[in-house]
Amino acid sequence: MLDNLQPQNGLKELKINGYKGTIFPDWLGNCSYQNMTSVSLKSCKNCCMLPSLGQLPSLKSLSIEGLDQLRSIDEEFYKNEGDHHSSHIAPFPSLETLVFHNMACWEVWHVSESETFPQLRELEIRNCPMLKEEMLNQVFFRIVSSLSDVSKVRKLHIGDDLDEHTEAMYLDGDSLSVTGCESVRESALKAMKSMNHLSCLQEIDISGCSSHVSFPGNCFPKSLQKLKLCKCSKLEFPEQQQHKYDLVELKIEESCDSLTSLSLDVFPNLKNLKIIKCRNLESVSMTEAPHAALQRLIIHGCDKLVSLAGEGLAAPNLTHLQVTWCSKLEALSRDMNSLLPSLQSLHIYGCSDMWRLAEGDLPPNLKELHVGISEQQMRDLSWMPNFHALTHLTISGYYCDNLKSYPEVGSLPHLPSLTTLQIIRFKNLETLECNELLRLTSLQQLYIYNCSKLENMEGEKLPPSLLLLELRRCEISEQVASTEVAEYGRRKASFFCYYFKFNTVLCPANATRRRVAAKFFLKGHREIDNCYGRGSTFFLGSTIKMCIRQLLWQLQLGEHV
Repeated sequence: MLDNLQPQNGLKELKINGYKGTIFPDWLGNCSYQNMTSVSLKSCKNCCMLPSLGQLPSLKSLSIEGLDQLRSIDEEFYKNEGDHHSSHIAPFPSLETLVFHNMACWEVWHVSESETFPQLRELEIRNCPMLKEEMLNQVFFRIVSSLSDVSKVRKLHIGDDLDEHTEAMYLDGDSLSVTGCESVRESALKAMKSMNHLSCLQEIDISGCSSHVSFPGNCFPKSLQKLKLCKCSKLEFPEQQQHKYDLVELKIEESCDSLTSLSLDVFPNLKNLKIIKCRNLESVSMTEAPHAALQRLIIHGCDKLVSLAGEGLAAPNLTHLQVTWCSKLEALSRDMNSLLPSLQSLHIYGCSDMWRLAEGDLPPNLKELHVGISEQQMRDLSWMPNFHALTHLTISGYYCDNLKSYPEVGSLPHLPSLTTLQIIRFKNLETLECNELLRLTSLQQLYIYNCSKLENMEGEKLPPSLLLLELRRCEISEQVASTEVAEYGRRKASFFCYYFKFNTVLCPANATRRRVAAKFFLKGHREIDNCYGRGSTFFLGSTIKMCIRQLLWQLQLGEHV
């Protein structure tokens, strides 16, 4: 019946759904349909052969879904040998979107040797489990290599997809993206190596390619400015001796296992460098100081790193430096005070062999500091300069197993601008020295995380400027948790069983009315959500029995109208 329903030549869009025949009529791919731009074949479950659609000159979108009996796509898909005009037309000259979905038996896809799909912008293959990997590789290699606009590509992304049953290629303007199984990604990489005409390529993002591959000519494209490599363990990092590159951003994550040393000298324009879990990296070097372009440097989880810029990292415009979980690194660069005059944020923690930060070496204009090194230096922070600009300080106790009370009296430097303090991961900390915190006259937020044995609060005062106190995963013992507070104003050695005198602890002297958002879990799971205090007095009620089970306790003050 479908054979007798041949439409007029002016047809623009054709959809066939649920056709029961085994082959499609000959008229379907006739090149006389000059205006046909879209074809959709869906749920034609008995069809074992595709029509010859490659000769439709205006076809832009082709969707094929649910052809359960189709096993092979052959030359007939591209040319109709019975059509005398077909041999003069390149296959699919205008096709931009090609989609295959739910093809249960499809195994073989022969791509024409001639230039096929020159205008293709989107290729998607989803849930075609029998399609041979070798076929996929050939298809993606040929299609990517033959794209007519490939020379205009500025952004290239090769990676895996959230849907493991989907292989896809998208060309959107100047961006080319290839996603899918590892073999497809490798085919795209090989196609990229054969493209010597990628003169406009500025950004490359490659992830999930574990096979041994390298860049063309063992060097980066000259136009490249941004490079991101993730989980490409055998990817060869380009030659660093004979070339200099114009990269401004470089990220290497769990990649380039052969890389043992990275020279900043070959990247004179580099602004952002991020190196994460580069397993064999031993050094990041610099001999042509200073590096005027570098603004952000992050190195994380490089277990073999022993040297960071040798005697000194001279980067006058560096604003953020993070070196974390590099177990063999013993020290940061010397003379940071003079070599890093613009540094505003410094994160240094998780480096078990780092036993010191030299006194006076840290830039005095730091605004953010996250530090967690040896117990000796964490016990006494007097080695820090008086950071007049520091607003955020995080102190990590990763290697402070012997500290039970913190911070020790007189250990904090003068920090007049500090508004936020975090104390985290002191696993044996039992007592917080609140009297020492009174020196932080601008402190507004205090966070205490992962201090599982924290029970005591030494001193009855916190800074009067404090607006927020937050504790996470600071559980107290069952004995303290079940203690009955039998007297008004009685203080037990616990944050949770502690009666605050708000006129001296949290409320400024001129406060007339404040709303306190305090959440306590009481026995029987009753909850005090909103408590009100007036003037200089405040109380939660009469005798209460604490039953603390929450991981978060947050106390926050704000104006109440």
